[in-house]
Amino acid sequence: MKNFKFRAWGDASWIFPHFKNNDKWTVLACVGTETRSVDSIFELEKNSERLFLIQIEDPFPQDPATTQSVLAGAWNRIEQRLSGKYEKLYGELKSSLDEIADYVEKAIAVSSHVLLDITSFPKRWFFPMVQLLVNDDRVKNLVVAYTQGTKYAKVISTNPEALRPLQGFPSIDGRSEHDFAFVGVGFHLLSFSRMFGEDRPRALKMLFPFPPGPPGLKRNWKFVETMERIVGRENDGLRKIDPIDFIQISAVDVSQTFDAICRVTGNGDRTSYMLPFGPKPVSLAMCLFAVAAEKSGKPEVPIYYAQPSQYALHYTKETLISSR
Repeated sequence: MKNFKFRAWGDASWIFPHFKNNDKWTVLACVGTETRSVDSIFELEKNSERLFLIQIEDPFPQDPATTQSVLAGAWNRIEQRLSGKYEKLYGELKSSLDEIADYVEKAIAVSSHVLLDITSFPKRWFFPMVQLLVNDDRVKNLVVAYTQGTKYAKVISTNPEALRPLQGFPSIDGRSEHDFAFVGVGFHLLSFSRMFGEDRPRALKMLFPFPPGPPGLKRNWKFVETMERIVGRENDGLRKIDPIDFIQISAVDVSQTFDAICRVTGNGDRTSYMLPFGPKPVSLAMCLFAVAAEKSGKPEVPIYYAQPSQYALHYTKETLISSR
């Protein structure tokens, strides 16, 4: 797409040596109750001069006392290693777009080279963050990092809200018919009875991660079964949706998912919207495609999401990297 430079993904140890400004990055990251959130920060700190670390308050924590204790331990680890190098910030899960923009501005004001760590950021936060950073001319380089975890909780989130546009990615032009809906297959078990409302896709593309990301293949297929029931129920009307088509993609390869969406839509010329329920790298690709379409003057790409109101205390228990 025009006006959009997107480069392939890779391990941090491979990516950073390719930059001349290897120690001039500003980090935006989220400190949560997962061990991997702090481990990821420690890895990225090696290439940064300033870190803005945000604790996002869960409005309904599963265990308030334990949550506060775990978070206090996380901040103690950070203070012991990064004292004087970071700024501690707080935010609400449902912070407004303007409030999120204020955090992004802090990072850009320090450096034109920004490293956004989405490991523990909820999608409600990191989608608009990516959009703001890509669209800001002051940002010369943007790297988005993600650290995988292991041993995911059996139930990673609960009580999703109604499906609605993700802030920063609304449907403005009033289009109700779309060529495609792209659905990220993943962790959330859909609990809402209707998926599409007035937005009707002619075809449904399921982005199916393989090998499956946690919590595994069984849950992914349960997600698909739920989706098939919803589609079958909503196909009772006059407007039919074509049979579901599965696109097999890696759970961590952002470039592969981005390219797959580009191929299906003819580089964004055909209309689409996104439902990012899958792994964060897949969701990141959906976000980048929507931003790229906007910057290239293609039809807008709305993004819809059902925001959970509660996350598991131990979303993951371990990390796939070792902090050093």
